[in-house]
Amino acid sequence: MPPPRSRGVFFLLFALGTACASPPSPPPPEVEYAGCAAVLVPGPVCVLGPERELRLWVGAPPDAKIEIQADGRRIDAAGKAVQEGQQFSLPRLPPGAKTIAALVGGRAPWSLSLTDGAEMERLLASQARQGASRNVLGEVDEKTLLVYGYIRDRNLAAARKTLADLQLPLEAPAESRYLAGYYRGLLAEKEGDYRSALAEIQEAVEIAERVKLDRERWLAEEKLALLLRGVGRSRDAAQLFERLRQTSHSADSCEDAQLLNNQAWATLLAREAGESFGDPTHLLEKALETYATCDRVTPEKKANILLNLALAHLQEGRLAQAKGLLAQARKLQPHPPLFQMLWRLDLEARIALREGRPAEALRRFEDLQELGLLTSSPDGRLRAAFGRARAQEALGDRSVALETLREAEALLDEQSLQIPLHEGRETFMATRQAVVSLHVELLLEQARTADALAVARHARSRMLRQLERTDRLVSLTPEQRARWDRLLTDYQERRKVLENRAKEDWKLPADRLRHEQVARKAEAEAVNRLLDRAFLVLGNPGEGTAAAPPSPRPGELILAYHPLSDGWVGFAADSKTVMAHRFKLSPEVLSRPEELASRLLLPFRASIAKAERIRLLPTGTLESVDFHALPFDGDALLARGPVVYGLDLPPAVALAQASGRRALLVADPREDLPGALAEARTVRAVLKSRSRPWITEELKNREASATAVRSGLAAADLLHYAGHGTFSGFGGWESGLLLAEETQLTLGDLLALDRVPTWVVLSACDTGRTSTETPVESLGLARAFLLAGSRAVVASTRPADDRALPRFFTELYRQWDREPDLAVALQRTQLSWRKRDPAADWDGFRLFEP
Repeated sequence: MPPPRSRGVFFLLFALGTACASPPSPPPPEVEYAGCAAVLVPGPVCVLGPERELRLWVGAPPDAKIEIQADGRRIDAAGKAVQEGQQFSLPRLPPGAKTIAALVGGRAPWSLSLTDGAEMERLLASQARQGASRNVLGEVDEKTLLVYGYIRDRNLAAARKTLADLQLPLEAPAESRYLAGYYRGLLAEKEGDYRSALAEIQEAVEIAERVKLDRERWLAEEKLALLLRGVGRSRDAAQLFERLRQTSHSADSCEDAQLLNNQAWATLLAREAGESFGDPTHLLEKALETYATCDRVTPEKKANILLNLALAHLQEGRLAQAKGLLAQARKLQPHPPLFQMLWRLDLEARIALREGRPAEALRRFEDLQELGLLTSSPDGRLRAAFGRARAQEALGDRSVALETLREAEALLDEQSLQIPLHEGRETFMATRQAVVSLHVELLLEQARTADALAVARHARSRMLRQLERTDRLVSLTPEQRARWDRLLTDYQERRKVLENRAKEDWKLPADRLRHEQVARKAEAEAVNRLLDRAFLVLGNPGEGTAAAPPSPRPGELILAYHPLSDGWVGFAADSKTVMAHRFKLSPEVLSRPEELASRLLLPFRASIAKAERIRLLPTGTLESVDFHALPFDGDALLARGPVVYGLDLPPAVALAQASGRRALLVADPREDLPGALAEARTVRAVLKSRSRPWITEELKNREASATAVRSGLAAADLLHYAGHGTFSGFGGWESGLLLAEETQLTLGDLLALDRVPTWVVLSACDTGRTSTETPVESLGLARAFLLAGSRAVVASTRPADDRALPRFFTELYRQWDREPDLAVALQRTQLSWRKRDPAADWDGFRLFEP
């Protein structure tokens, strides 16, 4: 629904320029204000409402001396710290006041002209004689109302043109900026551009908070909750909906019903994706009851709830109820808006399929496909492709169904690029996993085991392949390469600024520190968007890597595991054959090694026994399983041969720079791990005493800042890091290696590096960890090094014992001196460690390869 269009509750952000002088005057402070009934340009002139109330937000730290003046006289107003500034409420401005101003220290004042309704008509008439009179607030209000209608009718081209024609002047009032931004976000969502939609709506939420527009913030957060669900962040969406219901700012029962409907819709989408959320029927029935008390409810809104109820019953297998509700919706709304028609066709087709009428279902899904194309609905097109494949399968046209599923996979590849890297791209992919599961299952039914494995591997590595850059940089045009370089340079420079600011935290008082941390968080989000935009330049990796995933090496056995709609499938592939085995996996089995081994390994016993090397490709919950430590034929799997964990990236990634002999040792950057210093000493001694000695550079304690480490990485062939690793943030995006001076090397920093060491050993907690919540391989520190070009990374998937690590890594490097294959060296070290101390956490480290 559109946000309220009442006057007097919005704000304006602008800075008035100053004339050049010598020396130049400091710029005025950044100010946002709310409370004007209208804003006239040129000027701007704020027309006050009867309440004569304004709210200001001034961008300044908590200890800044801010003075608010009306006609040059100080107004007694206390500021409240909000985000990166101070918020002021100014009730009952003095009668007849002509200007309001904000002064911060010695900076030039920000000011705004004031008038009231009595003078408004005279002012408009005076400006009209000069041919330059505009009430921008009313103008934008009218045009965005048109945009809302266009979007509702899926006339996205008209909505886009109207917004493009909406050229806001510098003096545009905040209501105009808010509405234009809100509808840009709404349009972007309908076009499948979640990147722009999230950015626009999040900005609306932040602006509303700054000037205490509680109702507007509530409405924007309701839209944000739907967007979060759209990218698969179901838990975040559910928590936000619950808070919105508890702190409601609805204007009437119509909006209460709409919130219930939206919350239920988000739950329905989560269930569509296979997530375990409860039946939302009660929410939808309550929404219908609430609409009964609303005097402005429309047939369209009631029909929308009936369609959602039909979907809820269909998900539970209650076909009769679903058909009845669908009939009620048709009767109530014979000619629905296009957004409802997209789901009506889908429901009709799915009911026909459930009732054994596949030919009719196929016709309905083809209608959905045509409407999806006509209305530029990416989600409609993907649902149509999936539905067509299911109907074609039911009709016995397996080859046609497989071709349709290849089309659906290509759509998923394309659409997923519209999700920001750090906002849940892998969860977006996971919510469309039913497409992949059906694709794999149909291939298995046709005994096309090798093709089924290729599809499963493509799906698992979908996100990481989009971040792989080695081959794709070469194919960029000069203009694209320049943009890539510029964005990465901007990212690196702004990250350095943030690091330098972090070094000064210890000097700040508590209130100023909180302000600085909020400001840095906002800047870090903007910096992450730069990195996301850089990787967008690379585009879609295309279908080439999907058709030919990396083949097993001579003597190597690939073990891959993939979830299906019912259970799992495991694959074992060597250079000649591919085998598959289906199995069930309940949560409690994950803690029982013997049962796990019987499901995951024993079906492939003969292949494992012949293998010289095993490459594991787990996914989802199996990411947490230490396969190399599972029991196999009376011993651990690792005893059969070296075990590596693969990302399944294109073969070119593995062709990293040839290894030299320069090692960078980073030890105890936060000065709280005495064992790390001992570890660095023993590692340095071993590296220097090898048959081919290494040239070592050591950064320890306060020397190991982010700047120094980045510089050292550019020249190193081996990195040994002994410190703290963190795995945090959504999808692990805030993970990092903690360094001196309160800095860190983040996951994003690694992706932005021009060069990384060929070999990386991370002696720190959680550096090999990744999310286990999706069947799509997501990010972590070890994976970031490999994506940036490393050939192999040794890392831990959990906390490590600081006291034992020096001896463990001394053994590892000694073994590596005798055996150039790092996987073999790690195998021998872990088996030796287990023999020496069976109770030790010998299996906590893994070797990761591209």
